[in-house]
Amino acid sequence: MIHINTNAGIICLIALLVTFFSISWLKRTSVKHVRGPPSPSILLGHERVLRNRSNFGELEMQWARYYGNVYRIRGCFAQDMLVVSDPTTIGYIISSSSSGNRFLKTKDSTFLVDLLLGQGLVTAEGEIHRRQRKVINSAFSHSQLQKLQLRFQDSSDKLVCMIRDSLDAGATVFNVLDWTGKVAMDIIGQAAFQYDFCSLDGKENELREALRHVFIDSQSNPSSRELMLTSLIRHLPDTLLKFLKLVSTRGMAKKAAREVFSQRTGNDEPGNKDLLGVLAKARGAGQMRDNEVEAQLAQVTFVVAGHETTATTLGWLLYELAAHPEDQNKIREEISQARLQNAKLSSNEYDSMPFLNATIKENLRLHPIAPTLMRRAVQDDSLPLSEPIITEDGKILKDIPIPKGQTIYCSIYTYNRLPSIWGPDADQWNPNRFIGDVTQPRTPLGMYGNLMTFGSGTRSCIGWEFAIMEMQVIIVDLLKHFEFSLPEGLNVQEYPAGLVIVPAVEGKANQGSQVPLRVSVLG
Repeated sequence: MIHINTNAGIICLIALLVTFFSISWLKRTSVKHVRGPPSPSILLGHERVLRNRSNFGELEMQWARYYGNVYRIRGCFAQDMLVVSDPTTIGYIISSSSSGNRFLKTKDSTFLVDLLLGQGLVTAEGEIHRRQRKVINSAFSHSQLQKLQLRFQDSSDKLVCMIRDSLDAGATVFNVLDWTGKVAMDIIGQAAFQYDFCSLDGKENELREALRHVFIDSQSNPSSRELMLTSLIRHLPDTLLKFLKLVSTRGMAKKAAREVFSQRTGNDEPGNKDLLGVLAKARGAGQMRDNEVEAQLAQVTFVVAGHETTATTLGWLLYELAAHPEDQNKIREEISQARLQNAKLSSNEYDSMPFLNATIKENLRLHPIAPTLMRRAVQDDSLPLSEPIITEDGKILKDIPIPKGQTIYCSIYTYNRLPSIWGPDADQWNPNRFIGDVTQPRTPLGMYGNLMTFGSGTRSCIGWEFAIMEMQVIIVDLLKHFEFSLPEGLNVQEYPAGLVIVPAVEGKANQGSQVPLRVSVLG
């Protein structure tokens, strides 16, 4: 019998990996000629700097001003990665992803979710993704959203009552993220599952507590080891990743999915088009297999934790309105005019309030919670540019050849602040840029207001209209009853927490995401 020394095995594994990467490296078309900031670390590249800082955006904007709308940064293990905010380049990547699947999500961004929860809409690609999205789309149709508006309003009314009770108790300054998190969780629970988290009622709920801040707490300040492990997944061959998924266990997620599904399938109302109703119908019609339905439910539980995306966006909007009280008053004037026609506003009436919707768009522009779309090229390709770039050796390029496997960061944050798109005041709050005759850019992008905050194409956020309606209802209700202002000396920063940005008070990021505001009842 042959005994293999453990250390020798590890050395052999490392040697194999080094050989694999070396061969791959020699065969690659290089993007080393693209200019970019010098790497601060051989092992970690720029990833440690970007993931462990107190304020997002400063480096991105500084590098974009100096190197242009396409530049190169280093990942772990000296991996060259492109950062793009050029609208033509982003448009090409998105349209190619939609039509030919030439750009897919990076392996590290999908592998761990697949491993834990199964292949659902969040991570599926190609024909599987198209089929699943077609089924789930009906749960977010315009007609379905109109039915859900009453649920939005009920939860918003509860929020108003809760705030009044807090003010009556003598408090004046609140972390409004506590409020927006509770109302967003109750809304998505009722709308997607007909499940009440009872967040606004103050009742204990084990599932709610497990989901609170799951993204923020789990992804802030990753260690060097965690960064390198994540980067390693990007390089592993697809066959090895598929094998690892096969030997993984997803028992807990599947069990939870089956329990939720079984509770509804026996007691569901005919024609119910919430998310669970749609999945039940798809399974019955043979459009989705049992394992796909289970994966959707397991990933939807993950997405429920994404209620924090809407909650955080609402928190930023209240912060900007507190900093610009004149804009609060403009929205109140629109509310008064709309309520002259109808005490209960319809979705069309919310959509017909230009300044309300302009502030929502401006907030999404300045504060995209997911600032980057990560993609990888599945074949050798060439990225078109709206403006030529100058390489490190002085050449002028009108397009950039890239190799198969190239990692690309589409910088939504930088695109949303390009002066060439949004004007010379692109880094400032100005909702009026969305009022009146808005000039359309040469390369229109995004699902809403030419913004990339919800993504674009077939991989765009499936619930973006849901989120907009939710924000409309809640902001109108809050401004109808309360006034918001900034406490003295407050400075809220954009704090990077993994793949998202959250608001944190300067110098107090270790206390978690916060938007403390002074609140008073309107006289």
